Amino acid sequence: MIPPVQLTKNITLLGTEFFSLYLVKGETYAIIEGGVSGITYPFLNQLTQLKLPLESISYLVILHSHFDHMMVFPTLLEKCPWMKIVSSEQNRKTFSNGRILSKIFDSDRRVSLALMEKGLVTEIPNLNSPASFPLDIPVHEGSVLDLGEGVNIRFIETPGHSPDCLSAYQEEEKVLFCSDGAGFYIPPNFFRPNYWFRLEDAEKSLDRIKTIDPEILCRGHYGALIGRETIRENLQNGRRSVDAFKTLILDRIQTGHSIDAITREVTDEFSKGFLEFFSDEENYKLWGLLIRRTLEHFGIEIEKTE
Repeated sequence: MIPPVQLTKNITLLGTEFFSLYLVKGETYAIIEGGVSGITYPFLNQLTQLKLPLESISYLVILHSHFDHMMVFPTLLEKCPWMKIVSSEQNRKTFSNGRILSKIFDSDRRVSLALMEKGLVTEIPNLNSPASFPLDIPVHEGSVLDLGEGVNIRFIETPGHSPDCLSAYQEEEKVLFCSDGAGFYIPPNFFRPNYWFRLEDAEKSLDRIKTIDPEILCRGHYGALIGRETIRENLQNGRRSVDAFKTLILDRIQTGHSIDAITREVTDEFSKGFLEFFSDEENYKLWGLLIRRTLEHFGIEIEKTE
């Protein structure tokens, strides 16, 4: 675990190296990003270190519905039923679909067990997949969550990584919580694309984040970036990683490589960071999806390339 890091007067970075959570203080508190369930108990210990009673927290913000951004919250809700889930309006269907929730909880269990097997945590919650998950406060482009004392969080739709992906802007302190909307970055210099939903949307969202030009960029993994110039350079490198991946896939297709061969190549090259907690089969499927999204962008049907 990392110790709590005070980013600004009102924002504290919590969680681990791999999964970042953010505590935002107003008259009441919100937690933005929800990690995997495997970091639940260390996260609760961080709140204890801060001497923050759970009664002070009112909102749990899910910026997109992938399992590695929401699974600390089931335990918090069990302990604290007054807390309200805030997420995209699009997640009404997701959170009411037992089959999708079962996949979310299963993926979380596998990764959380991997954390324990590697000795990164000592215990994990025993969670059962529910028939539905709450969405107490649905938000969309322009929605504002008022925490009181002049602290407001404005939501911005930044799809591409997922259809429901949101960013959240705390304008008073020029802090943008981008979740996975700005691509994937592991310090100091590893970048990879992550447009699992749609490439064109991901590029537009990345450009929009650049236009906002925040002073602090809070990511869903590997913490926050501080300083406009640092963030600008990081976002530019993220965009270059998208362009390089597109070029790679087109080159491999045009030179007659099979989809399987391309998928194995990129799986070996890019399955770094917390993706090492995934099985080889899961990573192969994940990168196969990104290749399909790339080919869709260029109007290339996989069946015609194999």
